[in-house]
Amino acid sequence: MSRSLKKEDRNTYEYLDVEEIKNKITPKIAKIIKEMGYEFVSIDIKKGKKINLEVEIYSKDHNVSLKDCEKVSNVISRILDVEDPIPVMYNLLVSSPGVNRTLKNEREYEIFSGREVEFKVLNYENYNLDKSENRGILLGIEGDVVKFDLGGKEVWIDISDLAYTRLYFDVSKYFGGK
Repeated sequence: MSRSLKKEDRNTYEYLDVEEIKNKITPKIAKIIKEMGYEFVSIDIKKGKKINLEVEIYSKDHNVSLKDCEKVSNVISRILDVEDPIPVMYNLLVSSPGVNRTLKNEREYEIFSGREVEFKVLNYENYNLDKSENRGILLGIEGDVVKFDLGGKEVWIDISDLAYTRLYFDVSKYFGGK
């Protein structure tokens, strides 16, 4: 016998299939974000006392501001309110990637190409590098090979040999240090 959930039952979220919801809403949210002139980075749904729907956006043209996040949040909220793909109360959080975000997948290597990154290379000697930890410009990814510019020297590294790649943020550049 099935029954519909009562409002008081909505405090327990165990029945939610987070992956199913994520798969259902991701294409629509990604399309909306692209139409608004931003890059869709990621979506995550976290269960706790409440459901948090976290969406990350990026712009190659400018730093994403609080107003940008608010604008995207308002549009996504209206669409989700109409379509109602999440059958319980939730919080929508729209943000930009953190300043030292670790890149998680091939798509993010594409999105953040042109940005300064720091990365750690396993077997760095195989790539004629002097050290395992390096900083340079991410040029992109082709197949399983990530391309970096290390001060005018282009280096191609197999993605399986990267322990991590993360966006680089020079604190002194923004806060007046040397």
